[in-house]
Amino acid sequence: MPFNHNLKQGIDLPIWQWLRFLPTANAAGACQVNDKRGADRYIYFLFSISSFWRYDTITDAWIQLASPGALGGSGTWGAGTCMVFDPSQGSAGRIWLLNGYTTQCGFGYYDIAANTWTSRSVTNLPAVWGTDGAMSHTCASYNAAGNDDYIYLIGNSATPFYRYSISGNSWSAMANALTGAAGAGCGIHWIQGTDPDKLFVIRGGANSAVYRYSIGTPGWTTLTYNPNSETFTTGTVSAYDSTNGRIWIQKDATHRLYYYDLATDKMMNAGAIPYTSGTAVAGDRLSYVKTADGAQYLYYTRASGTELWRTLIFY
Repeated sequence: MPFNHNLKQGIDLPIWQWLRFLPTANAAGACQVNDKRGADRYIYFLFSISSFWRYDTITDAWIQLASPGALGGSGTWGAGTCMVFDPSQGSAGRIWLLNGYTTQCGFGYYDIAANTWTSRSVTNLPAVWGTDGAMSHTCASYNAAGNDDYIYLIGNSATPFYRYSISGNSWSAMANALTGAAGAGCGIHWIQGTDPDKLFVIRGGANSAVYRYSIGTPGWTTLTYNPNSETFTTGTVSAYDSTNGRIWIQKDATHRLYYYDLATDKMMNAGAIPYTSGTAVAGDRLSYVKTADGAQYLYYTRASGTELWRTLIFY
């Protein structure tokens, strides 16, 4: 909020607020998602195939939900696991989950109203899905221009780029592969509030590259942005802020925070989370939340820890 210091107007620095601790410590594969429309009070957290929880941002309370199990996966679970929120399916929405495994990946969805999980096809995906992963859904509930049938997937330290058809229960490799492998710290976001024809990708894998993908005229553009001195790898997490046209990024295990301004292609320093991060692990652990009264927060969980924090970014 504004204040005066020596007769000059200034702005208070954001304060990170401690919240109720996680039910269990983060490890490789732990991730979180929430409804991007704003005013939804819940964030959903996955810690393992037997530990799935809902956090209430109003009451600062946790409740355990049905466990996803393997969803058809096998081997060692962890890195590569990713989720995406889908408000348009079912009576209260779904959460789609790709379980990263060392032998056979698993995939399916959580029905929020029924508190149940359903396995779906992984045909045409690599059997082993690891390192890191990220999904994005072009949901018509976010923007009517979106194709509500599609979910996009990157990761696995590889260049292939995949799309899932909800109606057809089928995966397919896209004709336009990434120009560089999407590795540890990768992210993919449908920037529906800025340009509903575009997907924004953070490549990860100790690389500074970011891309835009055109859905209507398929193809990738490598973005030129400034400053581009930072690289992103294991522990990097990101969240799309549709209200302000930003991608918020927490870098690696540094707790340095940035935002990518989509209108100007600038990477801006947004300070630092004032705590130690712990050992970096794969898995998206950052959420943008807009409350019913218009306050906007980032929610972040510490890598390899049980701490949950939030900071007010706009109100």
